[in-house]
Amino acid sequence: MSHSVDSNVVLLARHEVEGGAILQITINRPDVHNAVNNIAARMLLEAWRAFRDDDSLSVAVLHGAGEQAFCSGADLRGLEGLAHLGATRDEIAAFVQHGTGPMGGTRIVQPKPVITVSQGYTYAGGLELFCHGHIRLAEPQATFSVACRRWGVPLVDGGTVYLPRMIGWGAALPLIITGQRIDAQRAYEVGLVWELVPQGGGLDRAMDMARQICQQPRDAMLADLHSALHGWHLPLDAAFELEAANMHPVMQSESTRHGVAAFQQGKRFWFK
Repeated sequence: MSHSVDSNVVLLARHEVEGGAILQITINRPDVHNAVNNIAARMLLEAWRAFRDDDSLSVAVLHGAGEQAFCSGADLRGLEGLAHLGATRDEIAAFVQHGTGPMGGTRIVQPKPVITVSQGYTYAGGLELFCHGHIRLAEPQATFSVACRRWGVPLVDGGTVYLPRMIGWGAALPLIITGQRIDAQRAYEVGLVWELVPQGGGLDRAMDMARQICQQPRDAMLADLHSALHGWHLPLDAAFELEAANMHPVMQSESTRHGVAAFQQGKRFWFK
């Protein structure tokens, strides 16, 4: 069956592995440094909704096709289709309150692990997409920038939300204010990147990490991820209550019973 070019701007692949399944999401517009147009944004939104709603999917891996870019941001040639510049007052209000993000599903807080991996340009909205990874990897040639500062486009896909929370104001505010480019090593030093990987090895490492996540007991990890994401801004007492609410449901879950039994049988698993 033939496919149109439009249907291939975002590629999805499901990988069945021990303990779960991985959804691989590829932004496939290498000729424009994987810039996202309205078609790619729509397909990314569909992919993120599918990942969120499908309990059989355990981990998502997001990366960009080719050797030059993770994602260079929004495709400015199609900005009208992404930003809906002619929106009415009611449409603007609906976007602010209920929108899913111009770059496609970026306002969905994923309850399951997401790994993003950059091998090149990670700019503007592309940096915002990268920040949606709970685990973020980069090859040494990757570069990062709030590049939209240069042409006056704001961060509206989570950049001002995630950057300060992930790397603190001390590192986030200079990036947001200046649009300065930083390399992978600097990104690693400030906490934007969790792990530096050899050139050409980013996707393999991301898939290896995803497979290992699938092998671990599921319920405790998901509960802890939920507590970390939703409890960080709460007062200490409320955050402790949110965390404590996990104990009995998780300890009674099948995955935890299997995990404890494996430990008692002498099986040991260390994430590598």
